[in-house]
Amino acid sequence: MEPSGRQGGNSDYLSAPFVAVPRELLRRFAQLGLHPHELVVLLQILASGQTEGTTELSPHELGERCGMSSKEVMACVERLVTEGFLAIGERYDDQGAHVTYFDLQPLWDKLKGRQRTIQPQPSGQDLVSLFEEEFGRPLSSLECDQLRAWLGEHGYPEWLVVEALKESVLANKYSFRYIDRVLYTWQKNNVRSRQDLEQYRVQYRERQSQVRGDAQAGPTKSRSRPSPPRTGARESARDERYASFYELFPD
Repeated sequence: MEPSGRQGGNSDYLSAPFVAVPRELLRRFAQLGLHPHELVVLLQILASGQTEGTTELSPHELGERCGMSSKEVMACVERLVTEGFLAIGERYDDQGAHVTYFDLQPLWDKLKGRQRTIQPQPSGQDLVSLFEEEFGRPLSSLECDQLRAWLGEHGYPEWLVVEALKESVLANKYSFRYIDRVLYTWQKNNVRSRQDLEQYRVQYRERQSQVRGDAQAGPTKSRSRPSPPRTGARESARDERYASFYELFPD
């Protein structure tokens, strides 16, 4: 039997990719507190993940798909993150570049009526809450995995992770990449206890003061007594790994 004209006209359409959307999301989005345009944003992220295998969308790309400007779509994303419907994850690609992506796990947890938890240690949930409070958003599943790795695989004590979080807040760098670099630096310098950490911070401040003093007195010293050894010592101080940890790393 020959297919009808209607069936033939639908063949191309039916062969195109489809997106699976939970019925509960469509039925309850208003009850959950989502606005229609926010639902569109979430559906576009969902569609990208299912049909393209990635949710690494730039504001311009996401805005075009939603019929919004980049500014409008990012204001929408900000509210979704703040209200716990969406998270921003970060990872490294195959070339080692740092990339961010949209994580829909908070949305699924809201639909299921539960809060996300991890249990690296009995007090691990408190650590998650602390990170979410300081970051001002829910943690992504990848970030939760990173917390597990710090406390488990890497063996960092919880107090040390909290201290690294404090360093990131003081530097205004709300990034797991930044915190990982802090922890790595402390590990390289054999920081094992609170006393070790305090001693390291004191030594760091002393080195920084010396560097600033050398920089200010540099021209005078070079005229009166050029000294290669002092220059070498100064360069060594500038090359300290801990000094670079206070710089603003690109996100």
